[in-house]
Formats: sequence, C-alpha cells, structure tokens
Amino acid sequence: MQAATPVYKEVLSKQLDYIFKDDKLKKTKIGVSVYSLSRNEALYDFNSGEALSPASTIKILTSYVALKRLGTDFTFKTYLLTDGKIENGVLNGNLYFKGGGDPGLVTERLYLMAEELQRWDIKKVKGDLIVDDSIFSTQGDENRIIDNALDRPYNAPVNGLSFNYNTTTVYFRPSSIIGEKIRVYPAPDTGFMEIENRTKTVKGSQNSLQASRQNIRGKEVLIVNGSLGINAGEQRSYFNIDQGALYAGHALKMMLREKNISLSGSIKKGSTPSQAKQLVEFNSQQLREIVLLMNKFSNNFMADSLVKMIGIEAKGGAGSLSKGLDVLREEATALGINKNGFQITSGSGLARENRICAQQFIDIFKSAYNNFTIFPELMSSLPIASVDGTLKKRMKDSAAAKRLRGKTGTIAGVSTLVGVVQSKGGELLAYAVLLNDQTAEPGSLKPWQNYLGQALSDFNRQAGAE
Repeated sequence: MQAATPVYKEVLSKQLDYIFKDDKLKKTKIGVSVYSLSRNEALYDFNSGEALSPASTIKILTSYVALKRLGTDFTFKTYLLTDGKIENGVLNGNLYFKGGGDPGLVTERLYLMAEELQRWDIKKVKGDLIVDDSIFSTQGDENRIIDNALDRPYNAPVNGLSFNYNTTTVYFRPSSIIGEKIRVYPAPDTGFMEIENRTKTVKGSQNSLQASRQNIRGKEVLIVNGSLGINAGEQRSYFNIDQGALYAGHALKMMLREKNISLSGSIKKGSTPSQAKQLVEFNSQQLREIVLLMNKFSNNFMADSLVKMIGIEAKGGAGSLSKGLDVLREEATALGINKNGFQITSGSGLARENRICAQQFIDIFKSAYNNFTIFPELMSSLPIASVDGTLKKRMKDSAAAKRLRGKTGTIAGVSTLVGVVQSKGGELLAYAVLLNDQTAEPGSLKPWQNYLGQALSDFNRQAGAE
C-alpha cells in the first residue's frame, strides 16, 4: 500500500501548481524542481526532466566544476619579465607582459601591479613592451558569440591577457556651443582606441547618437555618428575590445607613466623568451572571490575564462573552450546528469544550444551541499533577493527578500532562476525554474519565478501538518 502524501507536500504542490499551470504560460515550456537539502527530500516536480535552455544559470555548473577542480584559493598569475638589465634606473631591454588568464585584471589591480614594478627603481624602459596572451587559445571562440552584436560587452573576446574584461566605457557629452562636435571620453583613456567623431551638438534634448567599435586595418576605432542636444546631459555606452592583449599593454603603459616610468619602444604582441628574468609575479584574487563577482553580476567573460583555465589544469597546453567544456561534461557524467538531453556548448550561457533540466540543477546542488569546500563558496556567490547583483530589484517586500539566493538567466526567449532559499521552517530548499518561450519577452516571465520564491520562503512543514 502506497504511503499517503504528507500534508505539507500537498499544500506546497497546490501552491506551485497554481503558479505554473497559469493559462498565461500555455505557450511556455516549463521545468521546475524543488528539493529540501536539509531533509534530503524531493518536494515538487513539474516537467523537471525536460531539457531546456538555461541561459546564464549554466554558470552554476561552471562554478561547481571550477571550485572543485581548481580549488577555492586558486589564483591566476600575471608576470612582468625582461630580457635586459637594469642600470642606473634604465631597463636596457624589452619588458614582457605575460598573461596568466586572470579575468579580474581591472584598473585598480593593474595599478597595484605597476607599483610592484616601480619598486625596481626603473625610470625608463629602452626596449619594447611585448604583450603575451598565449596561455589561452581563441580557436573555436566564435561559437560563443550571440546575436552577432560583435562590439557588445557580453561578446568580449576571451584571451590570456586582458584588461577590464576586455571592455571600455565611453561617455558622451554635448558641447557648450551648438554646432560643435560632442565630447567623447573613453574611460579609462589608455590611448589604445581611436575616436572618429562625426557628431554635432544641436538644440534641445534630443539624442540620435549611434556608436560602434570597429577593427579597421588592425586598429580599434570607435565611430560615433548623430547628434546630441545641448540640454541632453551625459550619455554612456559600453563596448568590447577586440585586441585585448594590446589594450592591456596600453593600459600598463598609462599606469607606468603615472609612476614616472617611460617607455621608449612600441607595444607589440609576441612570445616571452624562456630565459627572460622575472620582475613581478602578480596574483589575482582567489577563485572564491572571482566566482562571487562572476555570479553576482553574471559576468560571461569571467565564466569563459574559468572554462579555459579548467581545461589547462585538466589537460595541459593552451587553454581553450573545447578543453574546458570536455571537463564540464566529465563532471556532469560523474554527477549522473550527462544524460536525458543534457548538452553544454558554453560555460557562460551565451550559447542557445545549451540544454539542462531542472532536476539536473538539483543534482548539482545536492552534490555541492555534501562538499563543505564548495557549498559555502557557491552560496555566497549567488545574488540575494532584494539585496544585490541581478536580484537586487526583485522580490522586495516579500518573504523571499534577503532569504532567497539565486542565479538568473536571460536571453531572448529564455528566463531562468536557480538557487537555494531558506524557508520559514528553517530548511534549505534547492530550486530550479526554467521557462522557455520564444513568443514572450524574458522579463515578462519573471513574475512566476518571484511567486515561486515567495511560496518557498513561506514553506513550513510543521504549519502544513497542523
């Protein structure tokens, strides 16, 4: 005789059925699973075995594998080396800027690296600055490009030496005089990107600016067309950089100039000689911090950099997406989820071809929960409802606020939310809700995820049993 379904499970199932059997979701492919990590008990299932597109929630798997394979205290290493000698404050030789794949080499950290070089009492570099990004291969990277918006930040190339995620912020301001060109300010202004300003300041508050970053005869050029009203105020746009290593080199030159270190030669791409002498070894933030930044803000560049480094650690040679994805598949097999339509072609979630089901996400959380070296770091990396990251503006004034953690996923036709919530009853509930609907705007699917968060936050099996 089959045991009766507990009252608390019946109550929760009715609540969630009401949410996901809504007539407004008739055209939506849905996969939902809820599991009590605290009680080792499945609580709800709605098409949880259907493989759907996860968008950026696949970063949960990437995070899990990176923390497991690389270790929570893993660091990327970036080097400054030389083939010359330092005499009387002059470096007679080339300076080599060798990348180690660090996806978090941003303005503040590059400044710290320049400070370390300054302590060698170098005032002038007589040779060239050679940038070396050979630790990563870019072969096959074209498969991670989405929607052909080649200059968008989310499509930034992933090379072994980068700066500011291979992106730049550009500010646009009207001139104080009508008829003059608008003012264009890249930030930081490394001098690497050329500006082709074809604009005009006009009356009023109109904004017809159009800007694109293009690679013209080997040079990065920002082409700006259109007009901006004198009363329009400051505008801002973001662009990726195609030649990340050279961009990093120009940024380093800018930092060295601030440290009163001049560079006589050119900035070139090349290889570091094996006999080069190391001047600086600069460590990245620890992996736990990198994973936190990646998941809080859904940073695709960081995710794909981790995939490449995972490939190096497991298979050697230059890091590539194909090597790293092979390792992710191996770990998926070990978890028992490399089946039932599972498919991974991107560790960041940009690829539309990724397929995973809600139950498979739960299996990842179950494994992580039983590994104390992984679970706390994975949890701390997830955005918190109404507090930060991609959930900062969601589920405010609800029971889920501050108690639900989740990774969001959004591309055209896809809206997903995967994570863990602490219920009113004190349980940790892992959940996955995948919504795929090519007829709907992704943002229009978020309310049902929010309803789920509210219901799970309110869950209390003791109250349900009364």
